[in-house]
Amino acid sequence: MVGFHAVGGLLAAESPVVMSEGAFDLSVIITAYNSRDTVCACLASLDAQKTSHRFEVLLVDSGSDGTAELVAAEFPQVRLIRSAKRLYAGEGRNLAIPQAEAPLIAFLDADCHVEPDWVEAVLAAQQRPNLVAAGAVHNGSTGSLMGWAYYFCEFNLWAAALSAPAREIDEAAGCCLSMKREAFERFGPFPGGSYSSDSAFARRMQAAGHRVLFWPSARVYHHYDRGLRDFLEHQALHRRGYAAVLCRQRRLSRWHRLGRILGLPLLPGALSCALIYRLGRTPELFRPLAAAAPLVWLGFWARAWGEFTGYLRPGD
Repeated sequence: MVGFHAVGGLLAAESPVVMSEGAFDLSVIITAYNSRDTVCACLASLDAQKTSHRFEVLLVDSGSDGTAELVAAEFPQVRLIRSAKRLYAGEGRNLAIPQAEAPLIAFLDADCHVEPDWVEAVLAAQQRPNLVAAGAVHNGSTGSLMGWAYYFCEFNLWAAALSAPAREIDEAAGCCLSMKREAFERFGPFPGGSYSSDSAFARRMQAAGHRVLFWPSARVYHHYDRGLRDFLEHQALHRRGYAAVLCRQRRLSRWHRLGRILGLPLLPGALSCALIYRLGRTPELFRPLAAAAPLVWLGFWARAWGEFTGYLRPGD
């Protein structure tokens, strides 16, 4: 592996990759908030990359649990960016991108890990003309019903089989996103102050006629091992942020917000139908979905409540 840690076995790219004039071909940006329990697995998966291309890793830490100190001790090659103020993922990415050196940028979350060919897959996706590409998010906590519930609520859009074809989609999760620097210069920065900054970024791109390239071979595994209360609170907060960002971006009037509020009792059913439809390509996921269905249903109601509060008071 070249670039992140030390020289090891090299794997040639399946398609030619445009090399940068600088030291790195790819900058990987990770945002962390109290991520001490998961960050080492994330960084170890990057340390294990089989690639002939040079890449750097920047980690933005805004927590207080010693994540930065742990990373500095265990992974001194990582470029640390610290913030005393808690940052949402979009804010952390805004902070790191100007300090990144490569022409191509990829984002990960500290509670994710990737496969050894991830860098190669990201660079292959960036050979396409699309400004932004997204990998497939898989559940990294397959032994946990709560892990499955979180996965089905958060990532079902990208729960595609490994054999699914590359195609254009409307939106991508930030934890599996990569882009040409031009994309950030044209459509950035990410909105701050809440979740769903990746959704807002995608809507700006769509308005300009650009879509996200879905590249399923760039596989990202998300881990979740927290309890029911944390799960429900996160679902509500995430969807509240989504509603607030939507209100600001589209400048929704009070009447538009009221119309959306009146439709929210239908949201859990609509999300359930959409989830089942999307999993049509991956029937192997129906069994864990059936086992986690009660938790998923609660999560969808938490998301409806979060949207209600977001539309009710979008300025909070």
